[in-house]
Amino acid sequence: MKILLIGFVLLFSQLNGMAQTSENYIQYVNPLIGTRKMGHTFPGATVPFGAVQLSPDTDQQPHNINGKYNKDAYKYCAGYQYDDATIVGFSHTHFSGTGHSDLGDFLIMPTVGDLQLEPGAKDNPKSGFRSAFSHQNELAEPNYYRVKLDDDNITAEMTTTTRVGFHQYTFPESDEAHIVLDLMHGIYNYDDKNVWTFVRVENDHTIVGYRQTNGWARTRTVYFAMEFSKPFTNYGFKNFGTENYKGFWRKFDQTKNFPEMAGKQIRAYFDFKTAKDEKIRVKFALSPVSTQGAMNNLKIETPDWDFERVKRAGQILWNKELGKIAVTAETKGDLINFYTALYHTFLSPTVYMDADGKYKGLDQNVHQANGFTNYTTFSL
Repeated sequence: MKILLIGFVLLFSQLNGMAQTSENYIQYVNPLIGTRKMGHTFPGATVPFGAVQLSPDTDQQPHNINGKYNKDAYKYCAGYQYDDATIVGFSHTHFSGTGHSDLGDFLIMPTVGDLQLEPGAKDNPKSGFRSAFSHQNELAEPNYYRVKLDDDNITAEMTTTTRVGFHQYTFPESDEAHIVLDLMHGIYNYDDKNVWTFVRVENDHTIVGYRQTNGWARTRTVYFAMEFSKPFTNYGFKNFGTENYKGFWRKFDQTKNFPEMAGKQIRAYFDFKTAKDEKIRVKFALSPVSTQGAMNNLKIETPDWDFERVKRAGQILWNKELGKIAVTAETKGDLINFYTALYHTFLSPTVYMDADGKYKGLDQNVHQANGFTNYTTFSL
């Protein structure tokens, strides 16, 4: 990268450590840079050092195939490959720029038509809930991602706060609209990757639960709270780890409209009826501590359903962070290279505590952060 540094100025705010600037630096950030081949970056939405990295996954590769190491698994360290033609869904945690695959927690995918609870094949997306897409209908900016899911004619948009992923899906008219919640999905999957998952439906628009996984971090448990902008008409679960059955002496069908499900391999679905161009929004909060902590994060950081407000607030944070270094360059391309690289340096470490300062320590006890921010993913 050839950059002529005419000025290199560090601008620090005395109040909050952020630069005070009216310059529009986010125009020079292209989150799609690094998503081809082995760049291992993700194009989705996040805020600086955010605990949520809400981004599309174009595939999920197993660690082994027929007992042999799967070389393709390494390509998906960040879950997204630019040369892929399909998207399997949008998950909430991603590494950036690493040489190791993991995360991809809590994948969400909107669909219409017959309910499908298998992701399907890359070369035949209609065989599952994945969808074809085109880069012509894709846009990535700091704290904003948009793509059209061609198979179901759904526009997917996403933005974030520090601990909440905010989805906005524009549906066609349909009596068979669905939103799938996949707790099986992960980046770099293998047998017994999921230790345990749990989902509980609190009411006709709120769901909570958690997921514990092996892999990058032992005993890693992530809790969530999920809220829809519109009540769902029906819902259900499928446990792929064991045969689904009727519980409580076969008096209750635990697969449909039952309040909770637990197991290692679970997918849930939520049904809606939609008008043409109707938007269904989903707020999805994470917590390292508890489902109650996730609900609290959701209420504090996204108290309303104003998608554009959340997007703007996150982009203001990015502009201030990027404005800590002001450069001039010979070409706009040089500025894009510089500020996109700078953007990637502010993706980690990631916040690892609730909005009230509670976090889970290495001793597995809950601690209170007083006067500091607790982070994770330092080495990555």
